[in-house]
Amino acid sequence: MTGKQKIGGKYFQYMLISILSLCGMNAYAQQDEKLHTEKRPSVMDSIDIVRDYRPMLADAVKIRRSPDMKIDRAALEIEVRQVAASLYFERNDFREPFHFPLPQRYADAPRNNIDNNRIGILAFRAGEYERAASILKKVEPADAFYQSSIIGLGYISLKTGDKQAARNAFYKASKMNFDQELRTDALYNYAKTLYSLDSVQVALKPLQEYLALKYAEQRPDEKNTETTEKRMIDVLSGSSNFEAAVYLLESFKNRDRKADVTYQKITYYRGMEFYNERAFENSISMFMRSEKFPFDAEMAALATYWKAEAMYEVRKYGEAVDNFSKFLALPAARNTSVYNYANYALAYAAFRINRFALAAEYFERFLSTKEGSLEERVRYDVIARLGDSYLSTRNYGRANAYYDMLIDNKAPNQDYALFQHGIIQGLQGDNEAKINTLRSVVEKFPSSNYADDVAFEIPYVYFTKGDYDAAIEGLQKMIEKYPRSSYLPRALMTIGLVQYNKDDTEAAMATFQKVVEDYAKTDEAAQALLSIENIYLDRGDATSYIQYATGSNVTELSPAEQDNLAFKIGRTLFSRAQYAAAVEAINAYFDKFPKPRQEKYARYIRGVSLYHTGHPEEALHDLNIILNDWTSPYTENTLLTVAALYLDLKQYNEAIVHLKKLELNADFKNSYGYAVTNLMICYFEIGDFEQMDKYVKLIKNYKRVSDEEIATVHLYTAKALLQQKNVKSATDELNLAALKSQSAASAEARYRVGQLQYDNKEYDKAQASAFDVIENMSDHDYWVAKSFILLADTYARKGDVRQAKSTLESVVENYAEDDDVIPAAKERLKKMK
Repeated sequence: MTGKQKIGGKYFQYMLISILSLCGMNAYAQQDEKLHTEKRPSVMDSIDIVRDYRPMLADAVKIRRSPDMKIDRAALEIEVRQVAASLYFERNDFREPFHFPLPQRYADAPRNNIDNNRIGILAFRAGEYERAASILKKVEPADAFYQSSIIGLGYISLKTGDKQAARNAFYKASKMNFDQELRTDALYNYAKTLYSLDSVQVALKPLQEYLALKYAEQRPDEKNTETTEKRMIDVLSGSSNFEAAVYLLESFKNRDRKADVTYQKITYYRGMEFYNERAFENSISMFMRSEKFPFDAEMAALATYWKAEAMYEVRKYGEAVDNFSKFLALPAARNTSVYNYANYALAYAAFRINRFALAAEYFERFLSTKEGSLEERVRYDVIARLGDSYLSTRNYGRANAYYDMLIDNKAPNQDYALFQHGIIQGLQGDNEAKINTLRSVVEKFPSSNYADDVAFEIPYVYFTKGDYDAAIEGLQKMIEKYPRSSYLPRALMTIGLVQYNKDDTEAAMATFQKVVEDYAKTDEAAQALLSIENIYLDRGDATSYIQYATGSNVTELSPAEQDNLAFKIGRTLFSRAQYAAAVEAINAYFDKFPKPRQEKYARYIRGVSLYHTGHPEEALHDLNIILNDWTSPYTENTLLTVAALYLDLKQYNEAIVHLKKLELNADFKNSYGYAVTNLMICYFEIGDFEQMDKYVKLIKNYKRVSDEEIATVHLYTAKALLQQKNVKSATDELNLAALKSQSAASAEARYRVGQLQYDNKEYDKAQASAFDVIENMSDHDYWVAKSFILLADTYARKGDVRQAKSTLESVVENYAEDDDVIPAAKERLKKMK
C-alpha cells in the first residue's frame, strides 16, 4: 500500500491526541488546526496604470509628404521609345522574302511572274545571290509576285553589303498594296535597315507604321491584348503610361546597360505615381525594382526613401525603420531634399512599434535640423512625441522637460502635455499630485479632448488606492457625462472588478455582460468574457459558461473559435485541479462538437481527470486512445497516468508494458527513476524475483536515484526476503528503508518492523515502532492507521483491553478511506466484545 499517501487530512493528529490523553502521556501537546481559506482567483490582475497611450497615439499623426513629380515626360518618353525600339530590332530578324503561299492567293497572276518569283526565291535561299537577282528582276511590276521579288532584291542587297540599295528596295515594296502581309514585312525591313544605317530615331516612324499595320485587326478586348507587341505599339505611339513601359522593358530579357538605365527611371517614376494614388503596395513593388539598378545613385536613394514611406503607410513599421535607416546611410541621400525628414519618418515608425528609445533618438535629430523648426505644427508634434518616447522609457525627467516646452510655448497641444504631467506623477507614486494636475486640465481647458481621459483617470486612482466607493462614484459620473467616450468599456470593466472584489458577483456579472454585449469589438470585451468565465468557474458551472460564451457576439465567434472556447473551459478547470468539473466540461465539449479540433488533448484531460476522480476503467479508455495513435508533449504524462492506473488496479502485466516504454525511451529520461522503481514492484507482485533483482541493481546504480526510490528498493528487498523466510536479513533491509526518507516506503518499512516485533512477541518494541510511525510519518495516513491497529494489538496483548478498544474505535470513527483498515479494526473490536 505504498501508493496511499495523505488521504485523510489531519484526522490522525486528533486521534493521536485523544488516545495519548487517555494514556496519560502529557508530552504530546494538542495542535490547533489551521484553517486554510483558498483565495478565489481574481477576475484580472489590474487595469494597467501605465496607459496604452490611446490619446497620444490617436493624436499622433505623422505629417505625410508627397513625392516631387517634376518629370520631363516628353524627353523620358522619347528615351523610352528609342530604348524599346532598339530592344525590339535587336531581338527580331529581318523578314525573309517568300513565294508560297502567293500562288494559292493569286492563281490568276501571269505564269511568268509566278515562275520567275519562285525560281528567284529558291536561288536566293541556295545562296546564289547573283543568279537570284537576275531572275527576280525579270518579274513584271503587276502583282504580289513583283512585290515579293522587290523584297527579295532588298534582302540580296543586305547580304551583299549594299544597305542603301536594300533600304530603297524595302521602302519601294512597303508602298505597294498588292499583298498586305508583304507590305508589312517590307515596312519592318525598311525600319530595321534605317536603324542599322542611321539611328533608332529615324526608324521609329516606319516601326510604328509596321506595328499598327500588323495588329490593325486585333480587338482591344482580346485576351492577348497585353502582349509585347501591343505594349510596344502603346509606347511607340506615345499614348502609354510608365506602367506599360515598365512591363515592356521587363518582357525583354538580358537588357543592355542603356535599357537598364531607362528601366531605373521608369520604375521609380511609376512608383511615385502609385504612391500619390495611395496604391502603396504597388509603389513598394516599383521602388524595389528601381533600387536594383542604381545607375543614378540619388534616384536609387530616393527609391529607398519612398519605399520606406510607403511601408509606413501600410503599417509595416519594422520594415519602414530598416529602410529609413538604409536611406540615411547612403552617401547620395545627403543630396536629397528629404534627407532630414527621414529622421522624422524613422522616429515615427519606431514609435509605432514601441521602440521608444530609437524614436527619441531620431526625433531629437530631426528637431536639431532646420527642417525641424520650419513648420510650427510639425515642431510641436515632434516635441510631444519626444515627451511620449521618454515617458515610455521611464525617463520622466526628460519627458517632463519636453511637455514643459509645450506648456511654456502655449502650444495647441499644451492640454495634452499637462495631462501627461499628471500621468507621470501617478507613475512616480504621487497620486494626490496626479489628481490635482488632472483636475487642472479640465479647469484650464474645459473643451479639452482629454476631459474624458481625466474623468476616467481620477476615479481609477481611487480604485488603485482601494477606495472603491469613490472609484465607482467617479466612474459612473464619467459614464453619464461622456456617453460616447472610448473609455466606457474600460470604466465598466473597472466597476465590474470593484464589484467582484466586494463579493457582489451578481452585479459584477451584469457589468461584465454589458461590456460583452455593448462593446463586442473591444479588447475589454475579451477581458470581460474572461472575467465571466472566472465567475462561472468559481461557481463550478462550466456548462452555463459554455452556453453563454458560445452565444455571445464577442469577435463574432467562428466555429473554430467556439471550439477553442469550449475546450478552454475544460483545460482551465484541469489546471485548477477541479477534476470532476473538468470531466463535465470535456463531456460538454464532445457533445457540442462531434468532430472536435482538440480531440486528443481533450481526451488526455478527461482521462487524467477520471483517474483523479476514481474512475480508472473510464480513464483508460481515453488514455489508451491517445497512446495508440498519438505522439505529443502529453505522451509521457499519459504513460505515467496509465501505468499508475494499472498499478492501482493491480494489473501488473499491463503496468509493465507502459513502464517499459518510459524506461526505454530516451525522451522520457525524467521518468526513468519512476519507471524502474515501479517495474521492480510489478515483478515482485507477479513473483518474478529474477527480474525484480535486475531492477534492484538498476535503481542502485542510477546516478539520479532519490532517497525515496532507495527506500523502496530496501522495502521490496525485505518483502522478498520475508517470502523466503529470511527474517533477519529482511529486518536489516526494513531498517535501512525506514532511515532513508520520509516517504510512504519508509512509513511502511517502520510499520513492518513493528509487525515483525509483534510477531516475535516483543510487544514493547512493537509499541515503540508503532508510535514511531504515528509521530514521525503523519503524512501517510494509511500506515499511521495500520500502526494504530498494531498499537491496539500490543495493548490487548499486554492486558489493556480498554485502551485497545478505545484505539480501535478512534480508527473506525476517524479513518475515511475505503480499504482494509476499517474492516481490520472492526474485526478486532468484535473479538473483544
